[in-house]
This record gives sequence, C-alpha cells and structure tokens, in this order.
Amino acid sequence: MSGLKSLMGDTALYGLSSILARVLNFALTPLLTVVLTKSEYGVNSLLYVSIAFLMVILTYGFETAYFRVSQKEGAKEATVYSTAMWSLLTSSALFLAAMTFLYVPTADLLRMGDRPELVLMMAWIVAMDVVAAVPFARLRAQRRAKRFVAIKITQIAVNFILCYTFFLILPKAGFWLPDLQVGWVLIANLAASAAMIAMLLPEFFSIQRRFDVGIWKTMLVFGFPLLLAGLPGVANEMADRFFIEYLMPLSEAKEAVGTYSAIYKLSIFIILFNQAFRFAAEPFFFKQSAQTRQQLADVLRVFTGILSIGMVLVLAGLDGIKYFIDAKYWDSLPILYFLLLANVFLSMNTQISMWYKLSDQTRMGLYITLTGFAVTVVGNLYFIPRVGIMGAAWTTLASYVAMALLSVLLGQYHYPVPYNFARLALYVGCAAVLGWVAAFYSMTSLWPSLLCAGIMVAIVVYAERDLLRRKPSST
Repeated sequence: MSGLKSLMGDTALYGLSSILARVLNFALTPLLTVVLTKSEYGVNSLLYVSIAFLMVILTYGFETAYFRVSQKEGAKEATVYSTAMWSLLTSSALFLAAMTFLYVPTADLLRMGDRPELVLMMAWIVAMDVVAAVPFARLRAQRRAKRFVAIKITQIAVNFILCYTFFLILPKAGFWLPDLQVGWVLIANLAASAAMIAMLLPEFFSIQRRFDVGIWKTMLVFGFPLLLAGLPGVANEMADRFFIEYLMPLSEAKEAVGTYSAIYKLSIFIILFNQAFRFAAEPFFFKQSAQTRQQLADVLRVFTGILSIGMVLVLAGLDGIKYFIDAKYWDSLPILYFLLLANVFLSMNTQISMWYKLSDQTRMGLYITLTGFAVTVVGNLYFIPRVGIMGAAWTTLASYVAMALLSVLLGQYHYPVPYNFARLALYVGCAAVLGWVAAFYSMTSLWPSLLCAGIMVAIVVYAERDLLRRKPSST
C-alpha cells in the first residue's frame, strides 16, 4: 500500500502542475467563446483536433516506448533517449517539408481554403510539440517534476498572455490589429511552443551522436501498435467534430462544431485528474511491474471513486460553471451530462489499459480502440443527422463504455487483475443517477444539487473507510 500512496503523491504533484496549467488554458475559454463567433470557434476546434491526430502519428508511440525500453535491465538510457530523439527529429523535419508543399490542398480538405496559412502554422505547432514529447517523458522518468512543471506552466502562460493581449488588451488600448481571428490563437500557440523548445534546449544538447538501429527497431515494435491504437483512440476522442462538420448542413456545421467544442470544454475537470494520473502512473508501474496487479485493482477503485465525485460536483455546480463559456452556448448544456459520464469511462480505461502495456501486448490496445472507433463511426453516422450534436454526445459515451468493457474482458483473460467490480459499479452507477438529478436541479435550486454531491462523497468515503483509516507504511 506504500506504493499506492507514493503513486497518489506523484499524482498530486503532477496534478498541481496540471491544475495551474489547465486553469490558465481553461481561462482562455471565456475569452475565445466571446470574441470568436460560433463558426470561428468551430474552425479553432477543427484545427486543434487535427493537431491531436497528427501528434499521435508523428510520435508513433515513442514516448511510451522510451519508458519501456529504457527501464529494461541492461539498457543504456542515454542511448535509448538519443535514438528516439534522432528518429523524431528526422520524421518531424520530413513532415514540415511535406506540409510546405501541401498546406494549400490540406486547407481545402478541411474546408479552410480561404485561409491556408492556418494549416501551415498548425504544422509548425505539431512539429515542435512532437520533438518535445520524449524530453518531457525523460523528465517524468527521472522524477524531475519541478523542471517538468516549470516548462509546462511557462508554455501555457505565454499562450494565455498573448491571447488576451491580441484579443483584449491591445484593442482596448487603441492599437489596430488585422482581423485574423483564429490566426491570433495559432500565433500565440506558436510563440508558446517556441518558448517550450527554448527551455528544453539542455535536453536537446544532451542528445548523443549515436543512433542504435537495434534499439530503434525494438522501440518501433513496442510503439507502432500504440500508434495504431492511438489513431482510432484519438478518433474516438476527437473525430466527432469532423462528423458534425461533414454530416450536418453546411450552413450549420461550423457553428455546431463550435457549440459542441465549447460544451466539451466544461468536462475539463474530469480530464484534468486523468491527465495528472497518467503522468505519474506510467513510470511508476513500469518500474514496479512485478508487484502491480493488486495495486492496479486498488488504484482503479480509488480513481473511479474520485472521478465519480468529480462528475457529480461539476453537475451540481453547473449554474455557476456555465459562465466559463459565453451565454450563446447555454442552450446546449444538456449534452454535458453525457460527455462527463463518457470521460469517466475514458479515464477508467486509461488505468485499465495498463495491463497490456505491462505485459507487452500492446496489440490489444489496437483491438480495443478499433472497437471504440467502430462504435464512433456507426453511432455518429446514425445519430448526428437525426438529433445533431446530442447524437455525438451519446455516441461518445457508447464508444468509451465499449472500450472500457472490452479492455476489462481481454485483460481478465490475458493479465488477470483482482478488480472489485461491485465497488466500481456502485461508484459509476451512483454518479450516473446522482449526476442526472444534480444537473436537473442545478439551474433552479441549489440545495438538491448539493445534497446529491454530498451523498456521492459520503458513499465513496464510507466505502473506502478502511483505506482512509490505514496508517502509512514505514517501509
């Protein structure tokens, strides 16, 4: 149990950095949803969905592969790191060269042919973020959390400050700026990514000249299935925007994408803990893989309880939280319930999926995410033309439930973990019911919503009373 407490301590540390960074990032949402039209906010969302998709392709699983290969007995970490970096630097340079010639037709494909420069700026953002992936992974593996936190927060702060400067401070001070709209968002991001690269220069200067082909092949064998799994995984998370763009009438599509994306932003409170947990969990479990099965079960149980509390709290406070986005989006707030519940299952699956990484069966991740992707495609094709963005929310929930269930089933066959299924069902079931009631009352009466949140907290605290009473181990 000392290992579990150590992991939770790391999660809290990374969580603090994630909270600070995400608060700055999330603070852009009120600004952008006000200064950008629904259609323009939709363009912004499509560009950042594309960035996420390209990040998966161009890192091709090397972030996690670095953790796995560098932790193997006898491995020379410096050689593994240098091999990974030379690979990513080369492929990123080739990507930028290709986009220099293809950014105009790519913009046409994204229905942004009138502003192809947005796609070129997007490509530079992707390239810088890709080459930073393994240096950040190295900082995590070396438990250099302070440096990791400082760089991440600086990056987000630069982006935050520049966006407010371009859209609010300079116009109010009387300075004239071209009406670039989303272009200013990307310029701010480019500057933030450049600042990140500058702060990571010591990690780049530590790259050795040696490129080990054997290590590179080993990393590809481990990482490539993660790439294949990651593509439908990103599609499960992001492609609903593209389905909305292409399945709804052209006159409504970009506004619908903007509305869906704005509401999705409010699920950040669930995504936040999931991200912080992932940063701490991967290096922890890869270092202690011999003792992790019970730990996997314990952590998922506690993790799910916290997620469930978070979901009900967000829905109970919806009457206040809604002010984080502009009022023009409020009529679509009902989709948030389904998106929050979907992200609970997605976050659970992040933890459940550790079994195939620890057992070197990463191909299983491909089967799981392909199943989720199939649900995503079929569900969106059926529901979006009939019920609009609500259909995309329903489909997202169905996809993540399918992935979590399949991951559990395959895991219990190939890498059995003693999960407490009754406790997991209790937490998620109570969150679903209490969250629905809290959301229903949150706009009209505060007390019923607070009661629902209090009940959810009481359920988790009572169920975990033995863990809460247990004294920390001295070992």
